Parts: sequence; C-alpha cells; structure tokens
Amino acid sequence: MSLIKISDLLPGVRQITFNRPDKLNALSTPLMDAFEAALDAAAAAPEIRVIVLRGAGGKAFVAGADIGEYQGDRSAEFIAYQMNSRRVFDKLERLAKPVICAIDGFALGGGFEIALCCDIIVCSETAQLGLPEGRLGLSPGGGGTQRLLRAVGKYAASDLMLAGWRMDARRAQALGIAADVVPQEALGEAVLKRARACLKIAPLAQAEMKRLLREGGDAPLEAAKSYEQEVLFRLYGTRDAKEGIDAFLEKRDPQFRGE
Repeated sequence: MSLIKISDLLPGVRQITFNRPDKLNALSTPLMDAFEAALDAAAAAPEIRVIVLRGAGGKAFVAGADIGEYQGDRSAEFIAYQMNSRRVFDKLERLAKPVICAIDGFALGGGFEIALCCDIIVCSETAQLGLPEGRLGLSPGGGGTQRLLRAVGKYAASDLMLAGWRMDARRAQALGIAADVVPQEALGEAVLKRARACLKIAPLAQAEMKRLLREGGDAPLEAAKSYEQEVLFRLYGTRDAKEGIDAFLEKRDPQFRGE
C-alpha cells in the first residue's frame, strides 16, 4: 500500500493524502520521505496551482508521529527524524502555491504542526487538534510551539500546550486557526470551493502575498509596509497584472500565465 496517495481533484488542484489509516496516518520515516517527494513533485509542476492535504480513513488527518520509532535509547535516530521533519515542514510552509489542509478526526503533534504550515485550514466537525507532546515527557520539535504562538498568542497557546488539551473544530475556528467548520460529509466540497477560488488569483500575486504573510509579522510595522509596497510595485510590472487590469475593465475573466 502506498503511504501517500496522489490525486488531481480538478485541473490545477493536486491532493496529497496521508495513507496509513490503520495507524491513524502517523508520521513514520518512510511516510515523511514519501510526503516530501509528493510536495516536490507538486511544487515543480507548473500546471498545479493549489495543493490540498488530507488524511485517509476519516478518523484522522495525522494523529502525530509514529511513537514506536521513539522507543529505546535511539538518540541519533530520534534527532535525525526531528531535524528532517523540521526541514520538510519548513519546505511546506515556503511553497509558493496555496496549500489547503482538510482536517477530519485527529490532527495532533506532528499532524497539527503540518496544518500550521498550511495557508488555509478547513475542519470537519469531528476535528481534534493539539500538541500533546508534554504527555510523553517531550515538547513539539517541528515548529509547533512557535507557529502556534504566532497564530493565537501566548495565552491560548499556553493553555493548549501546558495542559495538553485537544481543541475541537469550533475552538479552532474561534481562535482563527480554522477558516471553516463543516459536517464531515461536506469537507471535500468545502475544500474544493476554496481551491476553485484560489485558482482565480494570479499565481505570482499569490506567491508574493504568501511571503508577505509569512515574513511580515516578524518585521517592524514600517519595514513590513515598505516591503509590501515593494512587492506591489514589482507585481505591477508583470504580464499578469496587465492582464488582470485589462480583464477587469473589459468585464471578462483574466487568463493568468504566471508571468
């Protein structure tokens, strides 16, 4: 059985599915290798404009790391796994293309860390999210503490991590993590709705806005605003901007080419 399933939901939209449903899609070393290969392939394909991440089986997006790989005195292997996971998660976060995360069931530990690297999170009503590593005597190691802190602030992040809570989909939405919460059977269509909307945005503009959102929050406000204007001025000189402006004035759909 393939650890990662690849499917194109519609032209321009690639779904990458974690496929270990018997293990709640837990992140093993082979699964991480397959996931990275799938990300690289989607990033390199110019016809792919939007990436969707989902877990197989309906019980979990990703329930965390495969804890069996942690057991015993295996410090070198443990460190190598954590360093590799951080590298792959960072790669996911820096993809120029929009990434939509569809969560039903558990998104815990590394699974929640993956979700926090994505651009849009849509949850089913069954979703349970959290960073419960403290219950193992550990802490998150794939960027979870820092991305969650920046997403929801110190006190909400502290409540989740220091008490080891799992938050449900409505709590995730209230904290601004989940863009939408839908019945489990409606999750696929809710994701497609957002993917179709993303396809209407110029790809160069999307890539630049992703970078502004990722980097601007850590910069002083005045510097971030200057960076924003530099991006705008650069985009104005692209063919896509000319096409977008012309299409608007001519009352037609633009045909963006990523140029």
